[in-house]
Amino acid sequence: MARTGRLFLLAAACALAAGLFSLNWPGAKLASAPWFSEGQTVWIGTPRGQLKTRVYESSRRKEHPVLVVLVHGDIPDPRQGLYELAQAIAHVSQNVVAAGVLRPGYKDAQGDTSSGEMGYAIGDNYTPEVVDDIDTAIRGLKAKYHAGPVVLVGHSGGGAISADLIGRHPEDVSAVLLLACGCDPKEFMTRWVREHPVFPKNLSNPSLLPLDLAPNVSPSIHVRMVIGDRDDVVRLPASQAYARALEARGVDVKLAIAAGFSHNDIFRAPATRANLTELLTLEGARVDSSGPGHPSQ
Repeated sequence: MARTGRLFLLAAACALAAGLFSLNWPGAKLASAPWFSEGQTVWIGTPRGQLKTRVYESSRRKEHPVLVVLVHGDIPDPRQGLYELAQAIAHVSQNVVAAGVLRPGYKDAQGDTSSGEMGYAIGDNYTPEVVDDIDTAIRGLKAKYHAGPVVLVGHSGGGAISADLIGRHPEDVSAVLLLACGCDPKEFMTRWVREHPVFPKNLSNPSLLPLDLAPNVSPSIHVRMVIGDRDDVVRLPASQAYARALEARGVDVKLAIAAGFSHNDIFRAPATRANLTELLTLEGARVDSSGPGHPSQ
């Protein structure tokens, strides 16, 4: 199969995420949404309660499929975009189980809420508890679907949590794609509070720092990072510093700067779909243009 055909399909899948995270879906429209009728909701128990995940399986899979886990950013109302992207990835892939994880304290379009604290959604809740809860979800999904390798995809704050996770639980993930990573949550929160007076001053920030955990990342993991050169939410130097720290550790890491892309449209960047295709292929999945489930259908 031509590489361009695979990348075109994954471009369509990734484009579903951009611009969808803040849509307000009324009940009737929600009930008819493909992601709502097709997927399976799986609740994972954690020490602090339960996390919601929405899971989609590719039409063809082996005994031990690749598990793709998506972690959304700090936007207070992620709605359905997280699940649509998981569904689209499953549709254009073989040997994949794709799951969107609703972060602790967040509420989705179905009205479901994951247990835990959301915080102020300004880089202040990438705590050990939150990271461990996401890892618990990964391990629970892996056991339920008898999955093999795990590909973790995190956007913005979800990218920071994903970076923390591969340092805190290096044995649980085989590959990770960090999109517009909030890799320096303390810098981000300090700047956000300064620029947005609505937030209280002198807030503490208990978030884990990806740089501090970089020495614990397994040298065998594949790490891909994509950030837009027009991103005015998170800063490029934080991603560069994290990539350098992983390089020093001997990790297979690549950082792509997507020209013309900003924070939330990074899903549409060619580098995003190319890197996701590469990681899926490396871990034993296949992204192709055959069979049903084209994301434009």
